[in-house]
Amino acid sequence: MEYITVQQAAEKLGVTVRQVQNLCNKGRIQDAIRFNRSWAIPKDVEKPRDGRYKETVENQNNIIQSFRSIRENKEMLERIVEFFPYPIHVYTPDGTLILVNEACLKIFRFVKEDVIGKFNILQDSIIDKWGEGVKECILRSFQGETIQFSNLKMPIQDIIKRFDKEDICFDSIFQNITCFPIYNDNHQLSYVVNLFITSKLYQGKEEIINGKAYIENNWQVEFDIDATAKASGFSKAHFIKIFKAHTGFTPHEYYQEIKIKMIKEKLLDLNLSISQVFAECGMDYNSHYTKIFKSRVGTTPSKYRRHNS
Repeated sequence: MEYITVQQAAEKLGVTVRQVQNLCNKGRIQDAIRFNRSWAIPKDVEKPRDGRYKETVENQNNIIQSFRSIRENKEMLERIVEFFPYPIHVYTPDGTLILVNEACLKIFRFVKEDVIGKFNILQDSIIDKWGEGVKECILRSFQGETIQFSNLKMPIQDIIKRFDKEDICFDSIFQNITCFPIYNDNHQLSYVVNLFITSKLYQGKEEIINGKAYIENNWQVEFDIDATAKASGFSKAHFIKIFKAHTGFTPHEYYQEIKIKMIKEKLLDLNLSISQVFAECGMDYNSHYTKIFKSRVGTTPSKYRRHNS
């Protein structure tokens, strides 16, 4: 096995050296080797999933088991789908859409008559907008595999054009999608269910959406206004001006808001000390962020943990 240094791992994962060291100390980087006070990191290291990802996967697995327990009771399946709080598509083995629920209609403004029995996910060109990798995985779900996508960007503009839905009220939406088969008592494929859980939703100008997405994807590293403005496609001065106008925050204030939100979430994990919480968020506990936390939240990190645990 090939190894890299902590510094190289930090650059690869887009986190700080301190965060890599903290992950190693907690045993969250598989096959990392300690030498005195340093670590050797496997070259193919991947960023560990956090607790929220694990919780999402567990919830989705529980939902899958509930659906599979229905088997051939189509009436019960229809009732569960209709009142389920998340968007759901149900397909026949040939890819024809036969059921959608109210949550799906509400988000994507579909009319049932326009899609039921008419839309085929295996034949429609809209599936190509996700790329070959996603298309291949969707095809595998119709061959009996359970497939899960994390933060998959929906092709909103293509949906607008394909279904003439100019009234969709958001510009960008990311979904956690689980595609799973349901078999009958003879172990034959009866349905393929697609479950959608929104992970991120953006409204507003595309340039603002790109800037917000860049900040949210890079909140663990030091704030870089030049890189953020570049991601938006605007000059730094113009980006700061329109970002403030559209969001009420400067880009740096928005970055701080994301930091505070993540600290609050991680403070609820009693397996982490407060200093570890700050380290996982790319900060020192005794930094100016403790003062920012108190000014924004109204209490100290330790008191916040006591009051919310």
